[in-house]
Amino acid sequence: MTDNNRKTIRYYDEHAEEFSTAANTADMSRDYERFLKYVPAGGTIVDIGCGNGRDLRFFSESGYRASGVDASETLCRLAAENSGCPVVHCDALSWVPETECDAIWANASLLHMPLEDIVSFIRTKTRHLKPGGVLYFSMKAGIGEGFDEKGRFFTPFSESIVDSVLAEGRLKVMERWTEDDSLGRGGFHWEALILGRAD
Repeated sequence: MTDNNRKTIRYYDEHAEEFSTAANTADMSRDYERFLKYVPAGGTIVDIGCGNGRDLRFFSESGYRASGVDASETLCRLAAENSGCPVVHCDALSWVPETECDAIWANASLLHMPLEDIVSFIRTKTRHLKPGGVLYFSMKAGIGEGFDEKGRFFTPFSESIVDSVLAEGRLKVMERWTEDDSLGRGGFHWEALILGRAD
């Protein structure tokens, strides 16, 4: 784990309640709708960077078998309490699923990793998807690489991410869209993609 990762995790450990309050005000309904049409009823969803468990709770209450992964120990506790779902404390690259899953949800989480780690995550972890499985991820675009004013490391969205993970021929773009920040923050926008197995 890099120092950039440690500093970012420290922020979320120390500001978990503040982050949780803000996260709960975000309207994710359109993203849920786009994503879940690719997931079979009652299917398995792994939430990477599950934060306070907001999305886990929604998936679970909607009848899916959801579990979470987060590098912040404090957020893991919150996520488990808020969702009632199993949550694993580890960083995204270290996560090794016990079984194949129907879908991976990585909302605003991969962006805290270096570019090469984002590509590595997508390439390696999508191998654990079932046939027809999908990965959703979203990243900020229009920002610079580095630390923000809160001490969190960010990598901006880059077309090179898409080009790199599609080059192997195992994945294809199912959907892609651009949207404004759901919390009303300016100076950037979000790029969201749903990738599916190409077989």
